[in-house]
Amino acid sequence: MFLGADSLGTHSLSIGRLYGAECDRLRRIARRLSGDATTAEDLVQQAFVNLLRHDVPVSQAYVTTAVRNLTLNYLRDVRRRAEVMLPDDRMARIADQAASPEATAIHRNEVRRLLTAINALPPRRRQSFVLNKLAGLTYNEIALRMGVSRNTVISQ
Repeated sequence: MFLGADSLGTHSLSIGRLYGAECDRLRRIARRLSGDATTAEDLVQQAFVNLLRHDVPVSQAYVTTAVRNLTLNYLRDVRRRAEVMLPDDRMARIADQAASPEATAIHRNEVRRLLTAINALPPRRRQSFVLNKLAGLTYNEIALRMGVSRNTVISQ
C-alpha cells in the first residue's frame, strides 16, 4: 500500500531517514553474508518493511541486527531446501516407492472381485449403487435420475 506524505507518521519518517542513511552499508553486510547482491537488496528491503509493520524504536544497531538475522535465516532456509546429490551406489540402495508386482496383482484381483459382485446385482440396484458410490450422486439426485422415490433408492 502506498502512503502519501501527509499520511506518514513520525515512525515511518524516521525509518525512511534511517533507510536513506544506512541502506548501502546494510546491503554490503547482507551481500557479504549471502554472497549475492540481489538477495542482499531484498533482505534489506524486507528488514525495513518489517520495521514499518511494527512500532518499535529504530536505531542503527537495531536495523543492523535485523538485516543480519534475516540474512542468516535466509541462508538457513536455503540450506534446508538444498538438493542433495547421492552417488549411484547409494541411490541403488534406496527402496523403490512403486508398488511391488505382488501388491499390484493383489489389488487387480480385488478390483476384479468387486466388479464381479457389482455385475451380479439386479440392474436397478446396480444402477443405484454405481450412481451413489462411483459417481458420487446423492440419494435425491439418484431418485430424480431413475424416476423413483428416495426411499426406494435407499432400500436398493
